[in-house]
Amino acid sequence: MPKISVYLTQSLIADDLVLKDKNVIIIDVLRTTTTITYALVNGAKEVIPAENPTKAAKIRGASSKLLCGERNGKKIEGFDFGNSPFEYLNDKIKDKILIFSTTNGTVSIIKSKHGKNVILASFINLTRIVEFIKSLNADVVLLCSGKLNNFCMEDFVCAGTIIKELQSNTEETEYTISDTETAAVRLAEMFAYKDNKVNSEAVFEMFTTTEHGKYLSSLGFTEDLKFASEVDSYPMLPIYSKEVVKLKEQIDMETTQKLSMKKINLTTKDNPK
Repeated sequence: MPKISVYLTQSLIADDLVLKDKNVIIIDVLRTTTTITYALVNGAKEVIPAENPTKAAKIRGASSKLLCGERNGKKIEGFDFGNSPFEYLNDKIKDKILIFSTTNGTVSIIKSKHGKNVILASFINLTRIVEFIKSLNADVVLLCSGKLNNFCMEDFVCAGTIIKELQSNTEETEYTISDTETAAVRLAEMFAYKDNKVNSEAVFEMFTTTEHGKYLSSLGFTEDLKFASEVDSYPMLPIYSKEVVKLKEQIDMETTQKLSMKKINLTTKDNPK
């Protein structure tokens, strides 16, 4: 049976090679994985994660790429955007390349660079994540980003919700879990479900009681909590590969276009005028 493993925080990944060739699901619901998903859905060409603001600035160089991210919840001085999904409007980011650096989330993403499949998960694309994991029929690591190298409730509850949804149809695949994953499921049942279904209102209420959720509210980001709690509002699949994050749908389209161009070139060679 496939095994599901939950890491409570990215700080537990001391060596990037721990995740080599693994299927990794990155979770940072408040707010990195939520915001990056929305930015891509809203027209961004791709997202480049950066470990810190200095590295982000070096990546941009003299290009027109946009600097995005936060430290301690606040937009980094000199950056174009922070980490609120409401900043990523289509008219501002369409076809733009975003360089993203956040306190916890982008650290998790970069630590997963040697993974086989690396996917960004949040409540806004929950079911799509569950469907993807089912399609793998293989071991999966759920990597909670945490907060400042410590455990945070909202990421753990999201991990538990993913596991519970995977377990809901055992006719397809059964998964091996340990005590950590069982605890995640129990907390998810307490804080993310109503009438045995994932419930956006329950998730939002949970956000308002967590340490980081309360901190973001104190900064004026309560609407961000609401946005991040809307289950399946943006059912897309952000994939981290070759040091960038793109939507699977976008990758598939680009692949199709390349194959079409290849066929055209071959036809032209075989049938010269």
